Parts: sequence; structure tokens; C-alpha cells
Amino acid sequence: MKHRILIISVLCLAIAAAFTTTAFLYRPAEAQRSAGTRFDYAVINGSYSPYPPEGPSMVSSAVNICYALGNGCQNEEVKVEVGIAKFLQDERLENNVRTRGLAQERATQLSYSKAIAKLGSEGWEMISAPGIEFDIYYTNPQGMPTVKEGNRNARQHIWFVRARQ
Repeated sequence: MKHRILIISVLCLAIAAAFTTTAFLYRPAEAQRSAGTRFDYAVINGSYSPYPPEGPSMVSSAVNICYALGNGCQNEEVKVEVGIAKFLQDERLENNVRTRGLAQERATQLSYSKAIAKLGSEGWEMISAPGIEFDIYYTNPQGMPTVKEGNRNARQHIWFVRARQ
């Protein structure tokens, strides 16, 4: 009887050891961040008027995207043109001295939006919050089209990052 208990005990220990060994050897690998992960960086480093517009009825704006490389920037320009007449019609504004500036600001806002959308669609993630405020166009309680101008105090840099592929 003692001999039988000893054999059963040894057999149970052998089975337990086999299960334990199997669990350690064949467990799924844990996800680990590769020590070789590298990142690419880009920055939208401000807006400017890229060239004189086609005529007095157009305004233009551009932003520069700098793709940071080891030896400097690879620059890409994102341009936008806005027709003043269409802008006035869309926003229901009267033509005056101030509206040309508002149209120019709309072109600047569109160039930033276009550049941010382009980088986002290419997998870039924004890592710095810009201090950009767009103009707000609304109808006031008296029924008049009104503009609340955004903050335009400094040149804005917007940084982006993505994992190198």
C-alpha cells in the first residue's frame, strides 16, 4: 500500500512538473516596446503671403511644413487662395476696408487647416497645442452679420510626431 501511494505521489509530481514546464516554455510573448523605435518630427512654422495674388479680387496665404531631418528641414508649402467676392457673399458681409483683411485671415486659416489635415491623413500626431484662434462669423441678435476676430498675436509653431516606418 505504501509503495502504491509513493508511485501515485511521484506520478502526480511528474505531471505537475510537466504542466509547469509547459506553461513557462510555451506561454505567449509579452508585448514589449522595441528599443529601436524611432520617431519623425514635423512642424508647421508659420504663415505668410507666398506671392502676389492673381488680381485685386483674390488674397493668398501659405504655411510652411518643415519635416525635420538630420541635416535640416525638408520644406513643403501649402497654399490657399480666397476670392474676396465669394468670401463676402458666403459670409454676407459688406465690401469695405476691413473685409479685405478678414478675407486674408480666412486664407491663413484655410492654409493652416489644409496643412493640419494633410499631416493627420499621413499618420502624423499633433504634440503641441497651437494658440491659433479662428475668426467666428455669426448673425447678432439684430440680424446683422458679425465677426469676432481670433487672437493673432504671434507666429505659431505646431509640432507633429509619428513613429518611423
